[in-house]
Amino acid sequence: MSELKLITQFLKDMSFESPNVPQLFFSKEQSPAKMSINLDIQIKGAENNLYMVDLITKVHSTLEKDEKSIFRIDIVYSGLVSAKFDKEEDLQKALLIDIPRQIFPAVRGLVLEITGNSGFPPFAMTPVDFEEMYKNNKGKSKK
Repeated sequence: MSELKLITQFLKDMSFESPNVPQLFFSKEQSPAKMSINLDIQIKGAENNLYMVDLITKVHSTLEKDEKSIFRIDIVYSGLVSAKFDKEEDLQKALLIDIPRQIFPAVRGLVLEITGNSGFPPFAMTPVDFEEMYKNNKGKSKK
């Protein structure tokens, strides 16, 4: 028997920093920006088949020329989940693939809105293949 239900999703924590403003806006020198995106998923189990799935997203934009920070965004976005699976592996896949896939659009929207309101061009994160991420992390843990 398999059961997976996203009960609710919510923003748990968020921060935005742009330590080099307003100097970046006044600079006449233009340098391309580069983005660094780091995603992590943490699961906290509770009683009665309830789980908290945290999608931890860190976006850091820097200037290519001198690595000067443009902005940094840290978001913890969570889903409260009811899940019941016969196999532990099926439960792990559901919590590490299916739930992040469902809550990622909200994180993507937050990043787009924050960057758009920051004075910098809006940044739209590309979709994430959580199944591939799961396979890669599973392969690393076996080594």
